[in-house]
Amino acid sequence: MSKNFWENILSDSLDINNINIDSFRQIGADNNRFCTWDAIEPTSRYFKSLLYAYAENLDSRILQSKLSLDLKSDNKKNGDGIRHYLKNIRNQNLGNPLTINYFGNDISIDYLLSIDEMFFIDEELKESKTILEIGAGFGRLAHSIIENFENVERYIIVDLDLVLKLSKRYLSMVLNKKEFLKIKFISNNDLDAIQSLEPRGLDISINVDSFQEIEESIVLDYLEFISENSNYFYIKNPICKYHPDSVDIKFKNIVQFESVLTMGLCKD
Repeated sequence: MSKNFWENILSDSLDINNINIDSFRQIGADNNRFCTWDAIEPTSRYFKSLLYAYAENLDSRILQSKLSLDLKSDNKKNGDGIRHYLKNIRNQNLGNPLTINYFGNDISIDYLLSIDEMFFIDEELKESKTILEIGAGFGRLAHSIIENFENVERYIIVDLDLVLKLSKRYLSMVLNKKEFLKIKFISNNDLDAIQSLEPRGLDISINVDSFQEIEESIVLDYLEFISENSNYFYIKNPICKYHPDSVDIKFKNIVQFESVLTMGLCKD
C-alpha cells in the first residue's frame, strides 16, 4: 500500500496516537479524513439534503429489487428497504458523524454507502464464510457485513499498521465479543499470512476507495493474489481524478496532491 503517501497524511493532519474515538468522525475533527465527508458550514446543510436524497434513492432501489434479503434468518422480501439492513447495525454513530434522520433512524453517509455496497453483493455475501477487505479504513463495511450476515465466519482486514490501530479500536467497541473475534487484522506487508489463515481460499474479496491511493505495481500484485485465491471480487473505486481547484479543495501539502496523480491504475 502507499506507505509514504499515507504516512505523510498521518503525520500532517491526523493524530492516531491521540484519537478520540467518540468524536473522530465529527465535522472538523483532526482525524475526519478517515471518513467519507468532512462537511463544514454552510455546506453541511446542503450535504444533508443530498444525503437524504441518496437515502430515498437507495431505499427505492432496494424496495423495487426482487432479491431476498435473508438477514438474521428473516426470509421476507425487501419490504423494509434500507431499514432491513440498518436495523441490524448497532452503534453506527460512534465517532459523532454528521447524520440525517430517515424515518426515525439516524444514518450517516458512511453507513449509507455500506448498505449500498452490501445490497450490490447481497447474494454473494449470503454464501460467503470468509471475506477479505483490502483497505477497510475505520471499519464501517466490516461492521455492517458482520452485523447483517451471520454466515460470515472470518473477516480479514488488510491495511497499514497505523490504520489498523483505529479499525481494531473502533470495531472492538461497536461489535460484541463473538463478532469481533471473527476479524483478523493483517499488515499490508504480510499477504502470506492470508494464505496461512485460509489455505482453502476466500469466498469474496473487497476493495472500496483505496486502490486509487496505492502504487500501480502493488495494485497489480493484489489483483493477481485475488484472482488466484478468491471466488468473487467486489471493487468500487473512482475512475477519474479531479484537480483540487476544480472542486474548490485547497491542498495543504502539494506533495500529497502530486502523489495522488501517480497512484492507482487510473491516472487521468
